[in-house]
Amino acid sequence: MKKFAILTFVASLFLSLAAADLTAAAGGLVLNGSGQRTKSILGTMYYLSLYVPQQLQGKSGKEIIEANAPMNLVLKIDSRLITRKRFIDAINEGFGKAAGYGSPKIAAFQAQFDKTDFAKGDFVLMSYTTAGLTTTYKKLVEKDGKKEYTAQVLGTIQGIDLKKALFAIWLGPNPIQEDLKANLLKGK
Repeated sequence: MKKFAILTFVASLFLSLAAADLTAAAGGLVLNGSGQRTKSILGTMYYLSLYVPQQLQGKSGKEIIEANAPMNLVLKIDSRLITRKRFIDAINEGFGKAAGYGSPKIAAFQAQFDKTDFAKGDFVLMSYTTAGLTTTYKKLVEKDGKKEYTAQVLGTIQGIDLKKALFAIWLGPNPIQEDLKANLLKGK
């Protein structure tokens, strides 16, 4: 049974990275690191991958947060327990821990998810460019007996302040989970 769980984890992570690679390749970004958000008793909640320009690969969390350069966070939901409300609550917790990084645009970011129905296997792509932070939701659907993803751009919010606050949730001095931060900053 343990071997099956490991294989499931590897397959899930591979799918997450494969989907992210398609997104990152378009912007010339490289994988900086990946990890999983876990909660005691509940297990893995999501997988997260960080893509940065090559010149930022392996840099510190502060350098990545502060950089006004294209980069992506790719979040793959891995728990049926994640609902819209729980996602927003978790994001609020993270913004609260992102000491020194705030933005008046947090409510606008959260409002993008008002009509989103969260499900295990779905992706949230948070892509920053100088045009702003674009959020895309990729939903796993079954069509003609095959599973495929449909993508919906939830919106773009201008300004680097929201990007800094969002990235500080995972990379800041008081991250939501220390080992997840370490994995995102591996520089590989």
